[in-house]
Amino acid sequence: MEAIKVKKIRTLLYIATLLMLVISASADDGFSKAVSVDNDQPVISTVSLHPNGKLLVTAGDDHVVRVWDLVSGVQIRQHEGHSGWIRSSAFIPKTTHVLTAGDDGNVHLIDVASGELKRKVASVDFAISRVAISPNGKVVAIAGFSKDLRLIEIQSGDVIHSIDTQTDDVRAVAFSRSGKVVASGGRDGLLRIWSVDTGRQVGEITAHRRRIRDMHFVADDSLLVSISDDRTMFVANLEDAVASFRIPLGGVVPFALADCRNDEVAVGGTDNQIAIWNLKKQTVRKVFQGHTGSVTSLDYISRADGLGGIVVSGSFDTSVRTWPLGPVNPVRVRVSEKSSASPK
Repeated sequence: MEAIKVKKIRTLLYIATLLMLVISASADDGFSKAVSVDNDQPVISTVSLHPNGKLLVTAGDDHVVRVWDLVSGVQIRQHEGHSGWIRSSAFIPKTTHVLTAGDDGNVHLIDVASGELKRKVASVDFAISRVAISPNGKVVAIAGFSKDLRLIEIQSGDVIHSIDTQTDDVRAVAFSRSGKVVASGGRDGLLRIWSVDTGRQVGEITAHRRRIRDMHFVADDSLLVSISDDRTMFVANLEDAVASFRIPLGGVVPFALADCRNDEVAVGGTDNQIAIWNLKKQTVRKVFQGHTGSVTSLDYISRADGLGGIVVSGSFDTSVRTWPLGPVNPVRVRVSEKSSASPK
């Protein structure tokens, strides 16, 4: 039975990848068509793309970490070491190592190249909802159903700081791109910013009226973007507080946020869609449709040529989908009518 399930998931990812390639080649990459799914597949609660764009990690409520070849859609590895729902994952920069964590309170370091569990980085007495890795790949921040935010050295497993976030149910954690600070957000709707060096609070922003679900530093750390159960996205301008603004999301409860660079973010939630927001214009540039359940997780990688990137989404509908995201402004390429080859 398990072999049949794996085969079904392989087929779904393969179809999704083919759709991505077809859409990428069209003039308008619009949205992906829905792919039928089976209800007996695991809910997807975390997706992580390797920076080289070739590998994808997925995990969810069946406690299994799966590694996929993104181009072919074929599962190449899996790890079954967790004993609870896996809520979060993140790749360590410039490595083939991924950290995974969830309800069992354990943080596993897995080599996706071999599928080997390298070691257990940390074990805590609360369910973990989010892991975030510092840009230099040396520190992991973990938080969850507790007031405790822990900064842990990945190599040794030593706790660098144990921070009282002053709120519980911390779903959102993010490092700045500089790596100097880490932000957290929980049930009380406040964004709190902490020094990585000292563990002390260096900032606090009243952003939402309800629980914060996700956040990211964007625009070279000048903005801190968060989404919340209050159905809004808050864009905190860290250089000029007066320039901060709030974007209503209508009836959508947002669950996932991804930084798509170029002052754009992707937001997914209970409307089963992924909206690409342009923060400068405060408008939606594109909407991706196809999921039949709430979007639970998002990730993004840029293309090597700089012309857009790929958004990957996981959902309660048990599927994973890939979406091609073109550049904000069309790129005009001039081709000479004359050959540049030298005459023989």
